[in-house]
Order: sequence, then C-alpha cells, then structure tokens
Amino acid sequence: MESHGSKQDRACGRSTKDEGDDCGNQGRRNQSDPHAVEGTEHDPRIRRFGGLPVRRLAGMLVLTMVGACTAGFSPSPTSPTVPSTTTTIVPSTTTTTMPSTTTTTDPGPPLGLITPAGIPVAVRLVLPEGYLVWTPCGEIARVSGGEPLWQTPVVLDPGHGGNRDIGAQGRNGLPEKVLNLQVAMAAKAHLEARGIPAVLTRVDDYATTLRTRSQLADLLQASALISIHHNAPTPGPSATPGTEIFYQSRSEESRRLGGVLYEHVFEALSKFDQVQWSAAPDAGVITVLSSRGTDAYGMVRIPETPAVLLEFGYISNPAEAELFATEEYVEVAALSIADAMEAYLYTDAPGTGWYEPGRVFDPAPGLTQAACVEVPLE
Repeated sequence: MESHGSKQDRACGRSTKDEGDDCGNQGRRNQSDPHAVEGTEHDPRIRRFGGLPVRRLAGMLVLTMVGACTAGFSPSPTSPTVPSTTTTIVPSTTTTTMPSTTTTTDPGPPLGLITPAGIPVAVRLVLPEGYLVWTPCGEIARVSGGEPLWQTPVVLDPGHGGNRDIGAQGRNGLPEKVLNLQVAMAAKAHLEARGIPAVLTRVDDYATTLRTRSQLADLLQASALISIHHNAPTPGPSATPGTEIFYQSRSEESRRLGGVLYEHVFEALSKFDQVQWSAAPDAGVITVLSSRGTDAYGMVRIPETPAVLLEFGYISNPAEAELFATEEYVEVAALSIADAMEAYLYTDAPGTGWYEPGRVFDPAPGLTQAACVEVPLE
C-alpha cells in the first residue's frame, strides 16, 4: 500500500501513507482505518532501446543470454521530457515490433548478483575472490559468488517486507507484503516464459530500503521499474476497480508505462464483475506531488529508471481482500503485468486512464536504514 492524503484527504475523503524515504518512522498505523498500516530529488531519464524511441523501433531490441542469467536490452538514457498536461482517456492502438535476438561473449562486469542465498543485490566492485555488493539495507558487504546479472529490461518491486513494514492488512488477515510478493513472483515467471528477463527487488519476507531497491533497477539499466502494492484505507464503493498508478511527473516514458499498465490491469480486474469494488474519485494514472513540487512517493521519485507505483486495488476493502486471497487473482494480476510489459517494450501502445491534475500530498516517511534488519546473503 502506498496511499495518499493530507491535503488530499479533503478531496478524496481518505488518508494515506508512503514508503516515502529512508528516514523517519518505520511504518505507523493509519488512525482513520484500523486495518490500514502506514508505512526522495530525482531526475528521471527516458530509457530507449538502441538509442531510438519504442515507436520508431524496427526490430533492434537485444536480449543477451549469458549462462544461467538472461540479460536484456541496452537502453541509453536521454534528457527527461515534460509529460503532457491534457486530460486524456486514449483508446489504445499498437504497432508491434518484436525484438531480434543475438548473443555476446563479453557482457562486461556484472551489474547485479543473485547471491548464494538467493538475494538480488547491486554489485559495487568485482573482486578476484568474489564481489562487493550493496546489501538490502544499503550497507557494503563481501560475498564469495553468485549468479551474475547484467542489463535487465524489467525490475519488479514487491512493496514492503520484513517485520517492521508489513504494509496494509486485510480483515481476512492477508498482509499486503505477502500479496505483493506473490503477484511479483508470478509476474516474473510469466515475463521470463515470454523471453523477457525480470529481477525482483526482494524474494522473501525481509526488509530493504527504497534507495537500495531503486539503485538495483538503475544499475541494471532497466527499461521499467514497477512497484507493486495493494491500497488502504477504503474509499467509497465503485462499480469498477479502483486501480491507481502513480508515475514520474517529469518522465514521458514513465507516463506511458503507467498508461499501458493501467489499460491491461483495469481490463483484467474488471472481469471479476461480482466484486463490490472501492475507488477514489480521481482513480487512474496520476501524479502525486509533495508541497515542494517533487514526486511524493520514494519509489517514483528516487529511481532514474522509468518507474511507476501500481496500486491494484484496496486490500482494506473486505470484498477485495477476499478476492486477493485467491490463486485466481494472483494469476490474473500477474498476467496483466506481463501483458502490459510486452506491449510497453515491443509496441508503441500509448495506454489509457490518465487523470489530471494529480494530487498534492506530503507522505509519511518509510523504513529507515537504521531500522532495516539485514538478511544473510550466503
């Protein structure tokens, strides 16, 4: 759950929380909802494939296969682009440009690593006897080996994790941190079955800071970072899902990523037509800015990678929590991410669902580095 409120409480009738930055509290309970748990400058770059925008690609995307690790595309950054301010609900039209594949014998030093304990980390330095890496809590540690990671097109961030940051929790006892990880792991499997390499920022129930998660996506030169969440507290009832996607205010690629995701996620969830959904009046693809004018949420503001924060729905709504606890939901949600990423990476699909203007909110901070408990890497 990454929610929104403060000044927005009066507009949407709800209060919110954030995994805002690596300072402040370690998650606090939202007083307006007994079942909601509350849990930074950045200049996003637009990543393109082979130096060309997606809509001009002509089959030049590259997938690099190295040993057991599959590496992805070679995006090159450009200057940030100011997103359109026109209120838009755009029907999607796509032109498909599926990538050709090739191999290379020297991908260069690893950018990341799956450690012997299975933990994904960013590599700081390659040593003769192993690696220096950044731990999930942002410290420097030495590991003896692991599975190298190179450029990877998609990084999935299962929001929250560990004992100090469980996220929201449904009245059925389902913790958000568990659900987020289930969806992310299933989405990764579907992406890789389609030949699209993906890396998770965490693979179990442990803590990791916002900066560490963002750093991993940036160092892997990802084309997209999706932070996966389920929202709280519950707004008013709705006939349709209250999916919300927060995008980087100064990145046109983040805006398009949000639109493509929204189109696929909203369509997929709408098939559960017996659910009594909940939704905010401004649900859709939006920006959330702090009073300083910067993106309010850490997982949107910190990464240079085009990033979005995806709130599938409201785990605090008992009807939705009941759905979210099913294997069917996890599969549908994961497939919607895989479908969206295939469209985002391989076509010029514009997406849909933007709602302007966005919100203004100063969120609570998230897990601090000092409160982050390290997980064994070997």
